[in-house]
Amino acid sequence: MEIKPDHVAIALPLEGKGRYELTGLARGPWQEDAAHGGAPAGLLARAAELLGADDDLRLASISLAFNGPVTLGGLEVRAETVKPGRRQRVVSVAIDAGGRTLIEGRAILIRRGEVDLPDEVKVPEPRFAGPEQGRPVEQKLWAAGEREAFHRTANTVVAIEGGPDRIGTKGMVWIRLDYPLVAGEALSAAQRAVAAADFGNGVAHPVGWGEYLFINCDLNVALLREPVGAWIGLESRTEVDTNGSGLTTTRLHDEHGHFGNASQILFVDRT
Repeated sequence: MEIKPDHVAIALPLEGKGRYELTGLARGPWQEDAAHGGAPAGLLARAAELLGADDDLRLASISLAFNGPVTLGGLEVRAETVKPGRRQRVVSVAIDAGGRTLIEGRAILIRRGEVDLPDEVKVPEPRFAGPEQGRPVEQKLWAAGEREAFHRTANTVVAIEGGPDRIGTKGMVWIRLDYPLVAGEALSAAQRAVAAADFGNGVAHPVGWGEYLFINCDLNVALLREPVGAWIGLESRTEVDTNGSGLTTTRLHDEHGHFGNASQILFVDRT
């Protein structure tokens, strides 16, 4: 059954600086009232970018610690400059709700430039098949349900290898965020990349949905360059250990090739 979203954006602005309401389009797979990590991560990428916009700085990396689930509804996004600079700037970011800081982290902004480099520094890599060649993900094996959600309705996901509806240590998918993070705003390239990067542990999971939890405790994204186009490719690998942890590493692609990396530490347990 096709799900028709009730909302037009992941977050709706509220009165007050940095105040937003997370809609049902932010919902995640683990709790009905909690967001998918990609939704608040994208909002924090946006907040960091705003602190560099006047000097044409771009988001180069962001590292986030998830202190607890971000529930749907009202929240506050905070961002401030820690180390100023016109070539490199460090900013702190956080999301608060219910009197708690639920996500906190830091981002690096760097200047956009043009540097003449020799051809031999480029790393040749095979290209993945494009999103038009991907197979639709079987929702009933991954994101079954009848309510709007970030993974179910806010994004289009097509699989090239493995994928969230397949059990395995490796996977490659293309993801396209189909709704704005904030109502009335266009998505930036970095926002698309960070929001998609949180899907890595779902793209490659050696243990099954429903039988196990494999929730990421953090998200680290490094962008060599800004991606081009609406589709973000995730080439993910996940390892799990009997000590109850996992590690997902993801190479990020656009249709021109590799542009960044991401990593996640996972809490693993039986349901």
